Amino acid sequence: MASTSSDSASTSSDSSPTLLPFNTMIHMVTIKLSSSNYLLWKSQLLPLLESQGLLGHVDGTLVPPPQFDPPTSQTPNRSHLAWKATDQRLLSLLLSSLTEEAMAEAVGLSTSREVWTALETTFSHRSKAREIRLKDDLQLMKRGTRPVTVYARAFKALCDQLHAIGRPVDETDKVHWFLRGLGSDFSTFSTAHMAQTFLPCFTDLVSKAESFEIFQQSLETSAPPVAAFTANRSSSHRGSSSFRQNRGRGYGSSSNSSHSGQNRNHTNQGRRPPRCQICRLEGHYADRCQQRYDRHEATTYLAESDWLLDTGASAHMTPDNSTLEQSVAYTELPNGKGGGNR
Repeated sequence: MASTSSDSASTSSDSSPTLLPFNTMIHMVTIKLSSSNYLLWKSQLLPLLESQGLLGHVDGTLVPPPQFDPPTSQTPNRSHLAWKATDQRLLSLLLSSLTEEAMAEAVGLSTSREVWTALETTFSHRSKAREIRLKDDLQLMKRGTRPVTVYARAFKALCDQLHAIGRPVDETDKVHWFLRGLGSDFSTFSTAHMAQTFLPCFTDLVSKAESFEIFQQSLETSAPPVAAFTANRSSSHRGSSSFRQNRGRGYGSSSNSSHSGQNRNHTNQGRRPPRCQICRLEGHYADRCQQRYDRHEATTYLAESDWLLDTGASAHMTPDNSTLEQSVAYTELPNGKGGGNR
């Protein structure tokens, strides 16, 4: 019966799939285990081990054969020798895929099962803690004053790290967290997209957010300062007033001789000389007074209308005749002792 059991184990060992060359399997494992990528490292090893019939060595489903056959004798069991050779090759494969940090966890362990269990115990907890921390960072990330491009790049980097440890972020959560981190400047943008029945994918959402940012910047056109506008209007008033003063003085001086002649004629005729209502001097009327433009014009600092509505009135009062399409200055006073009453 012992001989039959040994032959059965030998046949089972011989019927196992032919292993790939050791060097080939080493090159198929491209990611070395560290404290931050256990899930990714494990996900690349599992398909390889299962395809080569080695998964039972590490997960404990393949029980190692007895070391001796029969167990009470000192005769080595050929099935155990074959199992041990395969297990040591697998152990070498695992050790070659570890970083120096992870290698410290495998010191003193002699089977692939022991190494696999130790690595899982040590690094699976760290990966879970890292996953929670990355998700917290992702949900709490804010754009602040950064451009949308910079914010989106940092957001995607955290998503890539979660994907690297085997915990990819759901597309809906990714879009929701990204919109929430844009801030109050994008409140209308975020509200409009969250109200949609089908949310856009993350890539399209980033492009739309960048376009919205450019649109907002285009609306922020610089308006001319109020002080500069007032200064320009005041200088315009001063120039207009100066022109009118010079014109008034010139007109008055050029007509002095005619006034003098008229005054002399009136005196000669025994009439009372005219009295100016502006300077209170005799000898001329108010419409001929040289001081009629010496009073400073009132300057308004309020927003001035570009147009004056036609109300049907025959006369308009405005401190700036440039606001009228057609303006005619008075040459005679309608009331009091003016030229019209002569």
